[in-house]
Amino acid sequence: MPDHPSARGGNRDPADDLELPVDRCQPIGLSLEGRPLRAWRFGPEGAPALLVVGGVHGDEPSSVGGTLELGRRLAAGVVVAAGPVWLVPALNPDGLARGQKNSARDVDLNRNFPAANFSAQHQPGYFPGTHPLSEPESAALAALIARAGIGAVVAVHAPFACINYDGPAADWAGRVAAACGWPARADLGYPTPGSLGSWLGIDRGLPILTLELPPGPLDGFRETCRVALDEALRVTL
Repeated sequence: MPDHPSARGGNRDPADDLELPVDRCQPIGLSLEGRPLRAWRFGPEGAPALLVVGGVHGDEPSSVGGTLELGRRLAAGVVVAAGPVWLVPALNPDGLARGQKNSARDVDLNRNFPAANFSAQHQPGYFPGTHPLSEPESAALAALIARAGIGAVVAVHAPFACINYDGPAADWAGRVAAACGWPARADLGYPTPGSLGSWLGIDRGLPILTLELPPGPLDGFRETCRVALDEALRVTL
């Protein structure tokens, strides 16, 4: 099973491959190039809810595949979350279509959130955009967070094979790490200005995990990813 069809070009909806239920899908916006941004909602009504987001970087298709497979398990009732769950499997469809990290405007979407540490200064490859939420993809996610009453977040990335965390999430990260075998880490060793973790975890005090998958295709660590995400769903908000 491929990590994500858009990683090799095209505009196919990932739900076509993994049978995510159409009646749970909500459009949340369009990418810069007009590709649809979609969210799927599972579990009971109400808030606070857990958000799981993948495909923030277009060169991390395993994050999309892992998030979509979580959606398939939720839809089938194989796994049940502790409360409402929103999935955004592919936040950066333009980057996925190109197989490149950044968006179509060459913005690192994980530097474009309105964190207190947002900075226009950046290393090569980490352009944060002209201002926070300047990009339609990050703005769409921020709007979903506001209206859906998001109380915790799992952002799926690659390639560091660890459970990074921000905000009051050390215990949660430890439980996920114990379940899957990847270590919990409070720091990845480099600054992350304007990141989702800086904005929601540090500034707003929400628990947020960054599930860092190993490098390479999802086939190489599919079961460990499943264990990590299924355990993450057990968070109590």
